[in-house]
Parts: sequence; structure tokens; C-alpha cells
Amino acid sequence: MKLQTIFGLLTIATGLLGGSFTHPAIAHRISSQQPLPVLIATAYTDLTLPTLRQGDRGRNVELLQQILSDNGFLGAAGVRLGNPNGAIVDGIFGEITASAIRDLQQRYEISVTGQVNPTTWEVLDMRENPYRSPLPWKQ
Repeated sequence: MKLQTIFGLLTIATGLLGGSFTHPAIAHRISSQQPLPVLIATAYTDLTLPTLRQGDRGRNVELLQQILSDNGFLGAAGVRLGNPNGAIVDGIFGEITASAIRDLQQRYEISVTGQVNPTTWEVLDMRENPYRSPLPWKQ
């Protein structure tokens, strides 16, 4: 992505939030009537992300477990629940994964359910996904 495009997105996002951000490259672009890029927002809803719970299996659970593992939640929950090696990414949402989710939910003071709903996905994406691992967006 070009630097000007990034600054354009920042300008649009900041403007939509009621702030002010002007970069010389953007000021020139605006004054020359060139079209600005469109800002696309991420929607954390039941329509865009699956709600995952204990008993679920598959690629979505595997992606979830990888993010939890990368951030230490999955391993810590595994050790606490009696697995000396922590936990593995196996695509099965079992007790260890549910416990790891409850730990994350407690840390960020959101509703502690052990399920991954839109609020939990948002926390995972914005706070615990620094390398932007792919989330299981519904197709």
C-alpha cells in the first residue's frame, strides 16, 4: 500500500471520528480533486464471524487456538488443567480452549462465557493478534 494511501485512510478515519489529521501529501491530493481511497471498517458481528463454543471443531477453531497459543493463553490453560506440555492447536474446542478464552475475557473485563462471540473476536483481533493472523471471517 502506498504511503499516500495510508495517509488518506488516516485522514478519512480521523475525519469520521471528528478529529483532524492533515498530511502535506493528502492536502495536495484533496486540493487537486483526486479521489480519495474508501475506508473499509471491520465489523465484529454474528454475521461476519462465527460464535465458537466448546464442542466445535474445524479450521475456525484452529485459527482461534493459534492466536491463543501465540499469546500464551492456550499453553497456560493447558498447564493449569494438568497437561504439563501446555496445549496443542488441534482444531477441537475443548476444556483447555474454553479456559483460555475465559482467561482472555477476564483480562479484558468482558463477559466471561468461555465462548467466542463478536466482542471476544474484537479483543482477539485488536489486542492479541499483533501479526494479523487471519480470523475466520464468514464467506
